[in-house]
Order: sequence, then structure tokens, then C-alpha cells
Amino acid sequence: MAPTVSSKTPNNSIAYINGQIYTINPYNPWAYAFIVSPDGIFTTIGTNKEILSIAKSLSLIIVDLKNQFVMPGIHDAHMHVLYSGLALTSDTNIGFDSTSDNIAQKIKEGSCACHYTHAYEDWILANMFNNEGFPDMVADRKYLDDMFPDTPVVVRGGAGHSLLLNTEALKRAGYDVANEPDIQASRFVRRQDGSLTGELSETAMNKAMLAFPDPPLAHVKRALKHAIRIAHQVGVTSCQEASANSLMLHALRELDYEEDLKIDFCTHIMYAPEYPVGEKQDSLIKLLDKATEFKSRHVDTRFVKIILDGIPLPPLFTHCGLDGHGKPDQTKVVVEGVADAIAKYDQRGMTVKIHCAGQGSTRMALDAIESVRKQNPNGPRHEIAHNSGVHDDEYPRYKPLNVTAEMSPAMFFTHPVTASSGGLMDWNFTKMLDAGAHLTIGSDWGAAPDPSLFGALAGIVETVGGGSKDKGAEILCRMLTINGAEAVGKDKEVGSIEVGKKANFIVVDRNLSKGEFGGAGVVRTYFEGELVWERGVESGQLLKNL
Repeated sequence: MAPTVSSKTPNNSIAYINGQIYTINPYNPWAYAFIVSPDGIFTTIGTNKEILSIAKSLSLIIVDLKNQFVMPGIHDAHMHVLYSGLALTSDTNIGFDSTSDNIAQKIKEGSCACHYTHAYEDWILANMFNNEGFPDMVADRKYLDDMFPDTPVVVRGGAGHSLLLNTEALKRAGYDVANEPDIQASRFVRRQDGSLTGELSETAMNKAMLAFPDPPLAHVKRALKHAIRIAHQVGVTSCQEASANSLMLHALRELDYEEDLKIDFCTHIMYAPEYPVGEKQDSLIKLLDKATEFKSRHVDTRFVKIILDGIPLPPLFTHCGLDGHGKPDQTKVVVEGVADAIAKYDQRGMTVKIHCAGQGSTRMALDAIESVRKQNPNGPRHEIAHNSGVHDDEYPRYKPLNVTAEMSPAMFFTHPVTASSGGLMDWNFTKMLDAGAHLTIGSDWGAAPDPSLFGALAGIVETVGGGSKDKGAEILCRMLTINGAEAVGKDKEVGSIEVGKKANFIVVDRNLSKGEFGGAGVVRTYFEGELVWERGVESGQLLKNL
């Protein structure tokens, strides 16, 4: 009888040598070589001599890392992967410089990165308008109607917190163009006669996004795969999807079943509001009730998302601030009854991520979590997303309440818009760290051109390190890796290069442990031991398992 041949035996492992391996393991922070098993696990970590000895004894394939910097794969704590994937495959690209004079023409001539122009039936979705390109910063449907009298057109703006609709889109979505009533936390921009200009923000967008057609599931899968490849280019091997809905979870389940999902997802299923995901709240609540049905090898569905307020960007200013008595501005609260919602999912062991952009919303979220903690002291770790508006009184509350401060969007940490915000946008890493808060970092991809984090971190590395670039680099590298794994309860599986953990790692073209984030780029990305991206190589040409 012929001997059994298998690709899963130890002699099918791969040895990696000659690396500057920054493990993020405090007990063994640096190594030079490691071995990855056929099923994508780190089995041995050590010196070149140790690993070469094992490799030769087992006749292993050997990969020379050529003295390059290696670290664990990045955990992006806040991404909109489907949103970004669709924007790059089937939305119309008009850039950020559209004006009242050219927006319609740019939409007509706009390009889709992958030319899937019929993903939304006869609707057009464009990205994205900038109010500065319009008189008095007021966009109006009249700039779209002449060229698109019968085709519904929707243009995103305000980092995803506003829309501009032409008249046809308003009518199809069911708006009373002449006399649409305000609702809680809505922003309807109106003409002098009270009719809608077509610019909508926050809950005013609910009708529009519910009316907007869903793309076919096959295209959703296509868009996700495209977005995941871009995530691999910047070293992301795990992420928290911040706006999951039914369509996305069905697509992820199929991709994982087909063994075509090369990233770990923690899917924050939207509880409310409806506009970020275009799905009715009763459907979203049912989805949360059966979330475990969508759990798979690379998809963890124990996560919830609630958007509590808007954003502190002009001309919106829809964030929830504090009044003169230190009370949150209730007119800007997007989701009411947030404490009850957190309590409900806390009892189920689900982590709730709460979007907070103002001092009022942050206080509300912490108050709600504090109330829940009194009832269930050992409940799951919850998160506040963004943390761009935090009152000095709140920083000391994060650690005792076991709340993760998820800092995003990274692109705004140091940015002209941030500097000119009059203090409304303040990601104060120093105060968070001094208070002992658990910090993670997110790109908020969807609001940024791409999910790369290195450029943003270059601007804060010395601040985070209290003037020390090396210390700041160490802290930031932990935020990108093990802190993210801890936030989602995966630190026993990923987040550092240690024996028994998944072989998710990246090769970078400079030493990030020295704070060299500026201009840094990923050379290769590995997921569970598989090479999923290499600079300058098309995906179909990758040498698998190297």
C-alpha cells in the first residue's frame, strides 16, 4: 500500500529567516526567524541558527526576509469595507473639487473604477460633493435637475453624513419636496419658501438610503473582495466593520464558505439609525437577534453599532455638544434610548461601538455604559468611536468602565480642518493615555481616500511618546496590533507574533519601531501564512503560501 501523502504534515511548514521581527510580545520583543505551519500558525520563533537547524532537519522551504522589518498584521478598528468597495467599483467618481458650475457635468462624465455602471438600476450614486464649491456653502438640486430631469441622482458629502439629491430622487424616496417635516436630529436644508434644496443630513437621509436600490449579492461580494485587496496593500489583516447590514453578512458568509475571505472581520451590525446601511431598523434588530447564524471562521458577529450624533464639520455641525449647564444637546441625538439598547446587547455579551463626535454625546455614552455596568459588572468591553470631542471630566471614566477609546478617522489627527475647528475636533492621545484608557486606531475608511494609517501616525508619534519618538512608536504599534485584538477579544489568537497564534504578519520597508511612519509602505502582507499581497505583483501572480 502506498504511503499517505499530505500537505498538512510538519515538513510542509515554511521557515522565514533573516528578519527584523518586531513581535509586540513584551517578553520577547525581537526575533530573527520563525516557522509557520501548513495551517497558518506560528510554531517556532527564535534565532536564525535555531530556525535553520529545524528547517534543515525537516527539509523545509525557506524564505529569506533579507533583513526587512516584520510585525504583526494591522487591526483597523474602524472601517466601512462594503461602503468603500462599492465606491471603488460602481459609484460615480467626481472627486472632491466639484462646484455648482460643474457638478452635473462631472457626474455625467464620472468614472467608476471597475466600470460596473448598472449596479443600482437606473439610480446614480456619486462621491462626493464639497459645500465649499457652492454659493454660501449651500448645495441645491437645481444644479442637477437640468441635466438629470428624470434620473434619480444621489451625491454623498459631509464624510458620509450628508447627501445632495436631485428632484427626481427626492420624489422617488418619498419626500414632500414642498413641505417635508423635520424629525429628530434631522437637517433639511431649505429654500426661502421652505421647500427642500435637496441637501439632507443625519436622520433626514433615512428615506433616501432606504429607497436607494441594493446592488446584487454577487456584486457585493465582488466589491468586498476589491476592498479587501486594498486593505491588504496597507497591511490590514483584521478589522472592525463599522456599518454591517444583512446584505454584507450574507456576502461574507458566502465568501467564507467558498474559502475566499482572507481577512478577519468583526462586524458591528447597525442598530440605528437606518441611513448608514439603507436597512429598516426592525430588519436590523431581527438581524442582531440572529447574528450568530452569520458567524463563520473569519467573521465574528458579536458586535453592534449605534450612531449617537453627527459630525463637527462645516456647514453641518451636527455633533452633540454640551449646553451651559453641562447637559447634552438633545436636538443632535440621533438615537434615543441608547442606554436601553446598550443594556440589551450587553446582556447578550455583545460589544457596542457608539459613534460620538461631540462632548455631549461622549458624556451620554459613558453615562449609559456606567448605568449598564452597575447592573452587569462583568459585561463585555464596549467602545466609543472617534473620541474627537471629549470633555476633561470624561477621560478618567474610560478605564474603570472598561471602555475602549477607538480613535478615528486617523486622517484628521493632524489636518488643516482639525486645526481650524476651534477645538471641536481634538483627538487627545496624551490625556487618554495618562488616564490609562485602552486605545485603538481606525482609518474610518470610507471617509478617507484609502485606509493607510502610517501617514497619519507620523504626525502624532512624538506627541504620543511624550516627546520620545521611540516610545511613541512602541505605543502606536501596540494600538495597531495587540490593542485591537484585545478590544475584540482575539488577543489569544492574533495581535502579536507568538507561538500558537495565527501567522498574520506584514513586511514593511522601514523600521516602524523607530517611529519611521512617514513614507512607510507595506512590501508584503500574509494572512494565516498565505501571501495575500505583494508590492508590484498582481493578485493572480502571487506565489501562494510564501
